[in-house]
Amino acid sequence: MKLTLLALSYFQKTAELQHLTRAAEALHISQPSLSHTIKVLETELGVPLFSRSGRNIVLTKYGEILLRHTNRIMQELHGAQKELADTKEAQKLTVTISLFAASMIIPAFLTRFRQEHPDIRFEILQQRSKPGQQSQNHVDLFLSSSINPIENDHSVTLLKEDIMLAMPDTDPHARKSSVNLDEFEKAGFISLEAGASLRTITDFYCRMAGFVPHVVLESDSPMTVREFIRAGLGVSFAPRITWHGVGGDHVALVPIASPNCQRYISLSWKKGEKLSPPAEMLKKYIIDNFSDFAREYAGLPPER
Repeated sequence: MKLTLLALSYFQKTAELQHLTRAAEALHISQPSLSHTIKVLETELGVPLFSRSGRNIVLTKYGEILLRHTNRIMQELHGAQKELADTKEAQKLTVTISLFAASMIIPAFLTRFRQEHPDIRFEILQQRSKPGQQSQNHVDLFLSSSINPIENDHSVTLLKEDIMLAMPDTDPHARKSSVNLDEFEKAGFISLEAGASLRTITDFYCRMAGFVPHVVLESDSPMTVREFIRAGLGVSFAPRITWHGVGGDHVALVPIASPNCQRYISLSWKKGEKLSPPAEMLKKYIIDNFSDFAREYAGLPPER
């Protein structure tokens, strides 16, 4: 018999009660079975663990040493079991969200959701590739953007927003009520990284306007893009609602008259998979509230 947790638990209970019969009763096993386990344990270790004292048994010096280590082992095991159980319970309450769009406003939106559901936790995955090309991690909900609205049995369009041009307020175009995109054929663009959904959309609109954008800088952060614009390093595309914070502070947002540049924010989930109750609650909350929240965030009235 190798040294097992079961054998150590039998030894620990016997050392606690100092009586084979009572220990066997507490362990719900027969006394001969317990005696055999202790004897095999002593044989394997090569030392006596107990000595008799009247009707009771007491630990030898060897037994005291083994008990100290056994207590630590059992304490660690109990801690591991509790941590595993806590993690399992937390996982039941965790919703994993993959973000391909709207990353600037999601923290505030989820904070409002948690005011109503404080026990639900979130795992946020910032994605660069298109939905369906991400890692095999379990994901409950996907927020993405596209040129056209998406409606099917596992997606719903949440919001339509105009895409504007962000530029230093010293740029002559900044004083115009609107601009045509082809006016910026020679401009240097500060863009998100290639492969990001917004970058794919804006590259498409540039092609519609008859040119390929001259990208001078790439960044994965809207706020970093804003700082580059403020420094006069170029212009950038900025969704009117979900990138609202990019404007102001020496950065002008100017509407694009031609072509009509828009994008749609959509919520998706895996087709044919049943969502957990917390994920289902968040899904409904997003569908019911995201549009109004986003417009409020941008200082716009709710859609009628």
